[in-house]
Amino acid sequence: MSRRLLLLGASLFAPASLASTVSQWFQADNPALLFSLLILVLVIGGGLLTLLFHHLEASSFRRLHGQLTLMPVAVALVRKKDGHLIYGNKPCRQLLGVRKINERYLYPDGLSSKMLCDFLRPFTGLKAFRDVDEALLQSNGKVIPLLVSGQSIRCQWQPCWLLFIDSPRSRHGEQTKLENEQRIFQQVLNSLSELVYFKDKSGKLIGTNKAFDRFWRGRLDEGITEEQDIGALGNTASHTWTTAPDGSSRLLETNCNLLIGDTGEAIGTLSISHDVTDWHEMQEVLKTEIEKREVTEQELAQRNTLLDTILSASRDPIALYNEHGVYVGCNEPFARSLGYTQQSLLGKSAADVLEPDKYELFRQTDLQVIQQGISVKLDDYVILEDGTPIWYEVLKSPYRDPTDDTTGVLMMARDVTERKMAEQQLADAIMELQELSFVDSLTKVANRRSFDEQLRKMWYSHIREQHPLTLILCDIDYFKAFNDNYGHQQGDFALREVAKVLRSVVKRETDEVARYGGEEFAFLLPNTSLEGGQVVATEIHRALAEKGLTHRYSDIASILTVSLGVATLTPKPNQDYGELVELADVALYRAKAAGRNCTMTMSEKEAG
Repeated sequence: MSRRLLLLGASLFAPASLASTVSQWFQADNPALLFSLLILVLVIGGGLLTLLFHHLEASSFRRLHGQLTLMPVAVALVRKKDGHLIYGNKPCRQLLGVRKINERYLYPDGLSSKMLCDFLRPFTGLKAFRDVDEALLQSNGKVIPLLVSGQSIRCQWQPCWLLFIDSPRSRHGEQTKLENEQRIFQQVLNSLSELVYFKDKSGKLIGTNKAFDRFWRGRLDEGITEEQDIGALGNTASHTWTTAPDGSSRLLETNCNLLIGDTGEAIGTLSISHDVTDWHEMQEVLKTEIEKREVTEQELAQRNTLLDTILSASRDPIALYNEHGVYVGCNEPFARSLGYTQQSLLGKSAADVLEPDKYELFRQTDLQVIQQGISVKLDDYVILEDGTPIWYEVLKSPYRDPTDDTTGVLMMARDVTERKMAEQQLADAIMELQELSFVDSLTKVANRRSFDEQLRKMWYSHIREQHPLTLILCDIDYFKAFNDNYGHQQGDFALREVAKVLRSVVKRETDEVARYGGEEFAFLLPNTSLEGGQVVATEIHRALAEKGLTHRYSDIASILTVSLGVATLTPKPNQDYGELVELADVALYRAKAAGRNCTMTMSEKEAG
């Protein structure tokens, strides 16, 4: 026996003799030794296979975890045999209220492993199921409709369900809100008399207003101009002669403007066409008459008579003044816009009539017209003697007096007050839509969308500055009992009053209070330490107690109280702002577990 053990040891260190040694064993007459050797080989081989399978399973779960984390929809991984929640990504935690504590995932109140097993039992034996309607009853009494799809997989050596969860209500609500915004925007466009159409960045027509449709009925291709490359396009204007629906020839001035998205990228073009036929014809007539003055004095006198007739017939302000700024001709609308009569204005200098700042601005454009021989267009705003405000679009063109060969300026103004008012109405409507999309309609504080946008901006600014960012999550204690006993109308009143109290607590303009959802509110406190967040939390409890909103169905007080979770992080480049929300959620959960009407805190040290 000892001799065979020596041979075994020698073979381990002398591979060349391994074959001969094994041959000797098989020729030996001791079956116990051969059986022991076989068992040893099986044990070692089984251990190596176990380690290999464990490594492959762990690598597979890490890859699956990385993929599920990046999904924009709610995804949960559930063990089939007992409904144990193995994993839930961030959208799942936000939609269902799943809590993540360290590496464990916990179902929200009102949902258990047994309930999930009961829901999944009809699909036993199936590889997948799709779009099954289900409803989740929350602890506050609200019901969330869900749309659930599932895929059967193996994870951690066990059969599991990979569940994909969506909320059809939220998708329908967002779609309805978007449709309302689009309808309001289209109504504003339809109120304009100008012809409006807009394209996407590929040049595809995506919308028009009613004025455009009426004018170009049956001739859509003719009404859409071909723009240059959108990347090189600025705010340009073009003039096109065309035929109106009544058969008359009309000159359209089309302004093409870039549409810029939130990220600064060009997303399309907006084109607005104005009918400038009368304006163009008046300008051409005046230019023609001025040029003809170079022929003879007789023709000059005739043209002056015609010019006076045109000036008198025009409702648009028109004036002529020489290179020294002295008015040598004008009509009554122009004189009235400056507070004069036609006779009293002629012969006066613009320096004596206009205010100094306006004269200096006009003088600069006059020099540009006279010295460079070009036409200049600008906007002007005047208030008449009766207090009426008027916007003018002013065109200045050069002219030369044939009698003494002096140069001057022909100025024509067009009343564009209606267009300016329409543009202002459009801007006001857009501002109102933006405000509605970021303000909670009930409490008049920022809504969840505004909160998410501000958190994202603050997170990246704090990464650059390396300052602490504090988040406070606030939940009204026993608010379901309040609604059940006092009614939802009184509940809405209580939410508005609580929101007023919370707004009164924050003092800095950079701080934000938002309705986080239901009876939950959130505070974003930039450049604030954990101690600063605790000071704000103490002030919230004090102010709400001072308000004294009656709640006789609360288990802890006779007035409305709140539980607060305070969390602080100094963001790092490799972190996601969802970590701050998770810390605050854990702190709020601890406050509720501690008996409510209190504050609990979490910092990055506790999270680590």
